[in-house]
Amino acid sequence: SFCTLLRITKKINTFRMTIRSRAKTAAKAAKAGKRQYTPEITVVDGKDLMLGRAAAVIAKQLLLGKKITVVHAEGLNIAGSEIRNKIKYLQFLRKKHTTNPKKGPFHLRSPSEVFARVVRGMLPFYTKRGKCALRRLKVYEGLPSSVSRKGAVATIPKAERHTRLAKERRYTVLGNMCEHVGWKYHPIVKKLNAARAEKATRHYKKRAAVAAKWAEARKAANSKISAENLAILKKFGKA
Repeated sequence: SFCTLLRITKKINTFRMTIRSRAKTAAKAAKAGKRQYTPEITVVDGKDLMLGRAAAVIAKQLLLGKKITVVHAEGLNIAGSEIRNKIKYLQFLRKKHTTNPKKGPFHLRSPSEVFARVVRGMLPFYTKRGKCALRRLKVYEGLPSSVSRKGAVATIPKAERHTRLAKERRYTVLGNMCEHVGWKYHPIVKKLNAARAEKATRHYKKRAAVAAKWAEARKAANSKISAENLAILKKFGKA
């Protein structure tokens, strides 16, 4: 009808105006020599974090514009015994479209995809804001080398199992549960994690040996310096 056509035209015009205003802002910033804001990537270690609480915190930060990468997704925890959570997930796997299962729901079996779906449920996914927020999330099993080189890995104190779950309470490790429902790569992830830890240990020992030699050389050099000069070096933290 004419009213529907009018509404669609208004939406298109609004969208065009938004794009133009953003382009003008970017052009002004470039002309003034200002850098555009690019959020740094925060790497979060998912090991021993409660899945729901971690997802809630991450979803909020994504909506605020932060880029977040979650590693060790197979180490996330769910409250309750493993058999209970396994039965609940198997019941979820039975849900399907009545006439055409190709239309969904699509059942995910890897821990990274399961966690991403939980976060998606906490975002306004069917809006542009929610979709942009979800694009800023990356989830991995294990710790890929491309991520490990980016520096320190953070955690979420509010979501740690040790602080949020009583010692006697049972819990489920997400990787173990996913292995029971069809995820086949848990042994491979374990093998890669062990190889990475071994490599890190070798690197640390090598660095420690070099640091010890530097300490010996510094001590020998300090013994040759006069007491007055040594006091000055100690004052500025150089000895």
